[in-house]
Amino acid sequence: MAQEHGAAAGDRCAREADHGACVVKNKLQLLVRRAAANILNDYTPPTLGCSEELLAELEAATRFGPPGSEWARFAAEISNTLRRNGTEQFLRLPPIAKTLHSRQRSHTRRYLTYLLASKRFSPTIHKALTESPVGKPLVNPHYPLSSPLLVQHGYHLTRLLESTDFDLSRLRLVVEFGGGYGSFFRLLRNLGYRNRYVICDLPVMCALQRFYLRNVFPTEPGAQPPANLQWWASDEYADLRQEAAQHNPSLFVATWSLSETPPTVRSGIAAVVGVFSYILCAYQRTFGSYDNVQYFTSLQQTLPHFNWQHAECPVYRNNFYLIGQNTRGQGL
Repeated sequence: MAQEHGAAAGDRCAREADHGACVVKNKLQLLVRRAAANILNDYTPPTLGCSEELLAELEAATRFGPPGSEWARFAAEISNTLRRNGTEQFLRLPPIAKTLHSRQRSHTRRYLTYLLASKRFSPTIHKALTESPVGKPLVNPHYPLSSPLLVQHGYHLTRLLESTDFDLSRLRLVVEFGGGYGSFFRLLRNLGYRNRYVICDLPVMCALQRFYLRNVFPTEPGAQPPANLQWWASDEYADLRQEAAQHNPSLFVATWSLSETPPTVRSGIAAVVGVFSYILCAYQRTFGSYDNVQYFTSLQQTLPHFNWQHAECPVYRNNFYLIGQNTRGQGL
């Protein structure tokens, strides 16, 4: 009995020692990753053009909507921050870093693990994830050639490829609802897409996208943005239906954007997306008082002519993908 008790105590001590060693190892690995990230992220960004035009557009954006509205305040905050700190590192500056270019520390490794295991993650997509130094984006410590956000965008595209027969080389139109600072457009352009691309967004976001893309792709006369890109700052969406009907096949993209809008906007978009060839939406479970799972499930049910994949993201818990392919072609 004493020997058994001693053996049990010995096993317990061994387990505790193993656990302690594991904790120390994990802490050391975390410190090494953070040190590596700090070293990798300490680089000199390029000098950017069109800064004065950006500030002028942001000043105009502060007058969008009712005085004191959330987006007017957001535009003013961005404008004031850029005036104080300059534009060369704008992706590192609050509030841009907080809302548009987050670190995503807890998800980055899992995104990469998923991508590297996917048969649809091709060498071409891998190469297209190479980050630009414009704006001094964060470097992904698990994949230093890219950034956390660009890897996430590669994940979006890979999920679309896995769920449908999507072929970028055949695509004629992309409508992106809420374009961030222009990163998803950049990814598709890196992959060779040159056909029509429309970003629906608020004036403050359109200004940031124009500024970023003019610097990433400075090939147009007068350093204008890529010629295939158009902005849609109106809340009238009916004409998008005709756009999709005239440019087939087409893709509608809304990642954590449609899920953050009021019912009037959601209704306007729901009335037009049924004519697109493909739909790619990502959303959080709730936003304020809105039950997004209920909304996107309802949207799915109102479009029975789509083959749908609707499930929680295995990488990002309490966030979901709704991906659909139109079985009627244009869906008219």
